[in-house]
Amino acid sequence: MITGFPSPAQGYEDNRFDLNSLYVKHPSATIFMTVDTDRYSSMCIFNGDLLIIDRSRRIKAGTLVVYESQGQFVIGRAGRIKTEAVVTGAVVHVIHTVKEQ
Repeated sequence: MITGFPSPAQGYEDNRFDLNSLYVKHPSATIFMTVDTDRYSSMCIFNGDLLIIDRSRRIKAGTLVVYESQGQFVIGRAGRIKTEAVVTGAVVHVIHTVKEQ
């Protein structure tokens, strides 16, 4: 005798949610960086956020990039940064961390 209702999750037990398959298109060219400043809040990038950076992505004007300036990594838009800046790669995703109050 079976009683009760079937689980709404029945049939989905083996389907795993894989962030790598969703967010990492080029694994060998992908790096992750954590933001440690609120300097980019105007871009909706906050202290503690995780950047997913694709180093193989084609950079064009307006692409959000991470570049090195005076020994530090900086976020900016391609076309608005100094030409001598060394671009690390294109920011393809920002994972925002929700903080406790």
